[in-house]
Amino acid sequence: MPFFKTSSKSIVINALRILWVCLTVFYEIAIFRYSAASCSWPDTDLLEDNSHNVPKHVLLVADPQILDHRSYPGRPALLTYISQILVDLNLRKSWRAALGTKPDAVMFLGDMNDNGRMVMEQAEYERYIQRFMNIFSMDSDIPRYFIPGNHDVGLGHSPLFLPHARTRYTTHFGPLNNHVSIANYTFVMIDAPGLVEEDYRRHGQKKSYENWNPRPEGTIEFLKSFAAEGNTEPTILLSHIPLSRPEGSNCGPLRERGTIRRGVGLGYQNTLGKETSLFLLERLQPTLIFSGDDHDYCDYTHILDERRVREVTVKSLSMAMGISKPGYHLLSLIPPGGPTFTHSDVPCLMPNQVGIYLSVYIPLALFSLFVVLIYNIVRGQYYQRWSLRSLHSKKESNGSARSKHQRKPSRSRITTDEFGYTLDGDMDQTLPLPVSASVSQEPRRRIIDPFHSLTKKMCWKSKRGGFFSNFLCDVRDVTVFPLSTIFFISLWTFIDF
Repeated sequence: MPFFKTSSKSIVINALRILWVCLTVFYEIAIFRYSAASCSWPDTDLLEDNSHNVPKHVLLVADPQILDHRSYPGRPALLTYISQILVDLNLRKSWRAALGTKPDAVMFLGDMNDNGRMVMEQAEYERYIQRFMNIFSMDSDIPRYFIPGNHDVGLGHSPLFLPHARTRYTTHFGPLNNHVSIANYTFVMIDAPGLVEEDYRRHGQKKSYENWNPRPEGTIEFLKSFAAEGNTEPTILLSHIPLSRPEGSNCGPLRERGTIRRGVGLGYQNTLGKETSLFLLERLQPTLIFSGDDHDYCDYTHILDERRVREVTVKSLSMAMGISKPGYHLLSLIPPGGPTFTHSDVPCLMPNQVGIYLSVYIPLALFSLFVVLIYNIVRGQYYQRWSLRSLHSKKESNGSARSKHQRKPSRSRITTDEFGYTLDGDMDQTLPLPVSASVSQEPRRRIIDPFHSLTKKMCWKSKRGGFFSNFLCDVRDVTVFPLSTIFFISLWTFIDF
């Protein structure tokens, strides 16, 4: 019984503890770093004929959509708050892994916040933006650029949308339309939601883009002005909303499900209009297009006369956007030295966080409960047999002593020694008891060990502890380790370095 009570318990509990801690560290930290490390910059093809050039690296992130209390109207407040914590934590882990690639520039393709367009107090909006900045903190030496999404500035009219959402957006994320040169490529970043709204007005007045008087400081005016400047560098277009394509067009093997379909509603439009897309392709003549909004990956090639223009819709980085594996995109650039374009890109996938919860943690929790349950059942049966055997031995011992006592009746006499101690007549005289062994008249006080109280008394464990209390105590002894590991990993993840 002593072995089963101590050694076997330590083996079972500690084995489960080690298993949980190892898997927790792997699935909360290591798997994110491994996923990022296994997706490297696509420099190999570029350096074959341009070994003397050093590629520039651009990290593209789409639709992080930081949640707030409005994101899930039908959920209880507590569940919504827990969802925010879990999604923020996942975004931080994915972002740290992505930053490990050491990009030269970062570009966000819109929808930074889930409800950045909503009417709210300025103080609340500032806190909302600060959450985004804290999650996506990075070295100030790395330039970062933003384009607006429909969740940032709105699309269409609604009493829920702030009328001056664009003004509020520009104070934190910069201009709505912009262009920047990297490695002799010009990145043209447009306000796609604003372009859609202006396109509705243009279409309502039945005017072509050539005859349309653009809205001051609007996207169409920006595009016409940029085209008039006579830019000589190859152009890469960044638009939050994907360009138009035939219904049911294939998105390639890396898409999780379905395809990008036309659709419009309050606050969104799935693709730009046909005329708008043609206007962008003709005016900018881009060599490559990156978009977001759809949340899933899509690789589609537009055909314009004899030109073929590839558009990549980048996956959302958030686990809350209806996809199994979030992701980001890596773009490598070398200054073009001839008629061929010197850029290459690759999508990168992050772990399936929901899958980890459902396929790893829950099965492991059920397995741990099963092991602890079986152990307690076997221990209870063993202890019962051991108790019966011990009780039987005691009865035999008491019976033997009683029969011996009956054969030799006691004839003790009481005497005292020279010190006044009472002696049994049948016993030899002994030395007096030491002072430390004297009986105090004061009530005894139990020395309380706080750690012992925490680890033992909380479980109500005793030599005769019930099956249920012993089972709960063993469950607690196992779960405290992975929960502590997750807590400290989360604390480390939320600390900005």
